[in-house]
Amino acid sequence: MTEITITPKIKFKYRVDMSFLSKIQNYKSIKAFLTTKISYGNKLVGISSLFKITGSNMSKVVIKSAVTSMDNIGKGLMDINMTVHGDAGFSFGSNMISGKLILHGNCLDYAASGIRGGKIFIYGNTGNYFAGKPNSSNEGILDGFIYIKGNVGHNSIQRMRRGNVIISGNVGDYACGEMISGSVVVMGSIGRFFAEGIKRGTIITKEKKITKNYRIANNAEYNFINFFINSVNEQLDKNIFKNKTIISRYHGHKNKENVSEIFLLKS
Repeated sequence: MTEITITPKIKFKYRVDMSFLSKIQNYKSIKAFLTTKISYGNKLVGISSLFKITGSNMSKVVIKSAVTSMDNIGKGLMDINMTVHGDAGFSFGSNMISGKLILHGNCLDYAASGIRGGKIFIYGNTGNYFAGKPNSSNEGILDGFIYIKGNVGHNSIQRMRRGNVIISGNVGDYACGEMISGSVVVMGSIGRFFAEGIKRGTIITKEKKITKNYRIANNAEYNFINFFINSVNEQLDKNIFKNKTIISRYHGHKNKENVSEIFLLKS
């Protein structure tokens, strides 16, 4: 069976809610799926009037020529491998449960917010509120693996509870606020007010400025970080830490409620 391929037929005048794709496996056949209707403007229209749709394997979906008016791509995704070529709108991959979601482009705000599992790879930049709290929840991401090749906007990775977030570029202001657990790697620069109210978790970065209120620790726990780095490189099938050795570990904040740790990379 060939993968499902979806390509816009028209230039969209209105925003399009793409979350219907995450439910594709609920249909008994591709013929039944093609009867789906969604809101477009103030009307209900058949998806076939908006998109050219080919293929029959409903566990593998490819979106071609995506644009930023296409919101909720991969929202609530479960047990589907989805690849997107182009740019995505708001809430890309939000509330994802399982599967694999790949974007070859940029996306708008709320990408990966509230995910509970699965793997997201974004080979571009994200907007604000990335990997944060969905509007309906006070919790951030609960689990999962996220890789961002580019930069991340403001107010991102808020109230993270578990999971791994790898950012090759820069992060904006107010990132990692009230982080509860999980691991975050930032290979680029870090904006203002980073990790305010953090409780636990691991940060890997070259930005020494964020260690200001921490105590330098011994090297006894380096076995974990080496295991973590190897695991990340295996997920990405490349060594993003090349020539970036760990030079020190910081643990023990002046705020005793903060038991997070920072591994400082050689810049």
